[in-house]
Amino acid sequence: MFHRVVFFTCLLGALIVSSSGLAEQRRIVRRAAFDIGSAVIKCTVADVDVLVGEITKVVYEDARKVDFAEDMARSYDGNYSRETLEEGMVALEAMKKAALGVGAMHFSAVGGSAFREAKNGRAFFAIIEEELGIQCRILSKEQASLISYHSVRESTKSRDDELLVWDIGGGLQTMTTRRDDGGMLFFSDQMASVPFKNAVISIIQGKNANRFSSPNPISEEEAQRALQFVKTHANLNMPSDLVNRIQSGTQRIVGIGGVHFYAIPELLGQRLPYYTRSQVHEALAQWTAKDDSDFKSAFAPSRLTNLILVLGYMEALDITRVYPLKVNMTQGVLVSPELW
Repeated sequence: MFHRVVFFTCLLGALIVSSSGLAEQRRIVRRAAFDIGSAVIKCTVADVDVLVGEITKVVYEDARKVDFAEDMARSYDGNYSRETLEEGMVALEAMKKAALGVGAMHFSAVGGSAFREAKNGRAFFAIIEEELGIQCRILSKEQASLISYHSVRESTKSRDDELLVWDIGGGLQTMTTRRDDGGMLFFSDQMASVPFKNAVISIIQGKNANRFSSPNPISEEEAQRALQFVKTHANLNMPSDLVNRIQSGTQRIVGIGGVHFYAIPELLGQRLPYYTRSQVHEALAQWTAKDDSDFKSAFAPSRLTNLILVLGYMEALDITRVYPLKVNMTQGVLVSPELW
């Protein structure tokens, strides 16, 4: 009898260990994420710990140029051409085949607002799902911000309670962080690179922004008025709970998008892990009253106004430093539970 009790006890223990091991294995899922951008389709295959939302191993990456934006610029009816859509399907099919070859089991793709605005953009995503078996979503502004947030969190290995992602693009500015209750806190504003440049031309300089594409040279007096304009705008439009979170000093402010990653370091003359408010202030004094030719950039008309825009928000919100980062959206897709 004793031996039988020992035998069944050992057997039960072995089953528990085996079951625990299987549960542990189920934490890791091999996923393939696709970012269907306006000019490039990217794919990343990785092992993801779905319980904690982390990438444990990247096993395959690819990027293929499919210029949807250029095709739309040539469109006369607001539709992508059949040739470009077929090129996109061929690229996605090839990348999915490669992903299957390395053991991917689940597939998810995202695209931005360009596919919502194109007349046949939604139909294209429906065809991808039907013919290639890749789950597809066209992201809203909030969803795109969430993906960017997850991309930054995964790339920097930051904790949710310390991360705030500040994204400034050509036409939209967003800030994203996680609330104490676990939900997401978003701020979205049209006061981004191009709208602010045009505001400086029309409001500060009193010119017609449709006739003048560049505000340069910007005088010292105009720069100070533009800076005060941004600070007032930030104070009036930023939600108080987000302001309080920033001013607590516990947030790591990660800046993504062309303004943070390219424009500011370019005018500072160096790329460092972070830039400070005092550095941006010094750069403003250095670049004020410069002509477009002095910036030596295809984006010269907005270089100085980008600097003013960033400094205005930093001063209004008491942000002392920003960590610029170039992110890969597929990383955020891989670890976003909402997309699987």
